[in-house]
Amino acid sequence: MTTILASFHLGVMVADTGINDGDRVWSGRKVWRHKGALLGFSGDYLEGEQFLAWWKSGFKDEPPIFNHSEALVLDCLGLTHFLGKTIPANIARGVEAIGSGAKAAMAAFDSMHFTNPKRAVELACKYDNNSRKPVRLYRL
Repeated sequence: MTTILASFHLGVMVADTGINDGDRVWSGRKVWRHKGALLGFSGDYLEGEQFLAWWKSGFKDEPPIFNHSEALVLDCLGLTHFLGKTIPANIARGVEAIGSGAKAAMAAFDSMHFTNPKRAVELACKYDNNSRKPVRLYRL
């Protein structure tokens, strides 16, 4: 699946680059920038593309439903988590991770006193079978 970690306080989103279809593995993009926001996706790639199109349309239609996906949106106002029926949940603590490596990334980030998100995702890649290096860091 994926590991994506975002920190509002640091103004960054970090993602692994491993993508797979169950049989093959390749590298790809998991974070996009649009109008000052960073949008990160974990799960079904098609659902992620539908969410990105909805976001870029200015929310004109109904939001797509996530059956197998999650999204994080980081902007100057905060960090938002989209799950399930794409209902936004504001993350008051300002730190969140999604994907199969989320727990490992959050634990590593916490152990570093929330100072090195890139290293936290690299460590998650080491222990999560579905996350792969290289890791990319995106700044607001």
